[in-house]
Amino acid sequence: MDAITALIRQKPTKTFAGPSLSLRSATHERVWCDAQGVSYIQHMSSFARRHFPGIEVARLDRGGHGFAPHFHDEFVLSVNVRGHEQIRLDRKALEAGEREITLYNPAQVQSSQAVSEEWQFLSIYVDPTFFSNVLDLSSETVFDSPLLTHDRVASGMEAAIVHALDSDVPEAEALERLVQTLDHLLALSGSRQADVSRHVPPMLRRVADRLTDPAPSPTLTELSAEVNLTPVQLVRAFTRAYGLPPFTWAANRRINEARIRLERNESIADIAADLGFADQAHLTRRFRATYGVPPGRWRRG
Repeated sequence: MDAITALIRQKPTKTFAGPSLSLRSATHERVWCDAQGVSYIQHMSSFARRHFPGIEVARLDRGGHGFAPHFHDEFVLSVNVRGHEQIRLDRKALEAGEREITLYNPAQVQSSQAVSEEWQFLSIYVDPTFFSNVLDLSSETVFDSPLLTHDRVASGMEAAIVHALDSDVPEAEALERLVQTLDHLLALSGSRQADVSRHVPPMLRRVADRLTDPAPSPTLTELSAEVNLTPVQLVRAFTRAYGLPPFTWAANRRINEARIRLERNESIADIAADLGFADQAHLTRRFRATYGVPPGRWRRG
């Protein structure tokens, strides 16, 4: 049993009607009581992660910290175990407290800031193709509500992620509980087809293509001249269309690609060089700002 979920079985102290969770934040322990009233203590590290095909789970403590504006290529579904955060999602202000669930769709620009000394949360990262392959839904399906308040579903989601983080739990057993959790979240939030009607002018698509080109990156002046705009016009137009300024958006794309390549066990230095970061330290700073931990720690899980 690993350090993330070393379970210490104790004598039952009370009969419970169903599963329950409580926290011991000072010692990073979580007490789990199953339906038979048997209690366990889980010793938790400040960060944990486990990857499955098409889906990933993670746990993170970010008390007093936050995340700069960024986006993910997959769904990011999180439950706040402890603490309170202020959120900006596609330019809208939200607040999520303890036991509340946030549902971010792919490409939504998000940022958040802890407004409590403690902020612990558990997340599920879901590739859009997972919906069509496993849940028999269109790959264009997205969540309709970004914020849910439902204590039973939050408890079930937390338990499913903690269970999946245990490396001794077989993959199939972990996945079935995560799939159940996704089904509950879709039912509670509602779902819809992604809005594909948003019009992005062809010149801005050309800018996006240019920024993802492996060739040396242009300057802002060069990029704006290529589409006959002034630099300020380009920044305004691109931000309206994509949610972030052009070079910030491009850096975010490279960070997401770095995460994929970390999963392949590629050298961090090679990833930094291939993706156009100044050096490994530059990649590390940007990666930490997006995912809360350095790339090496992310890979170790």
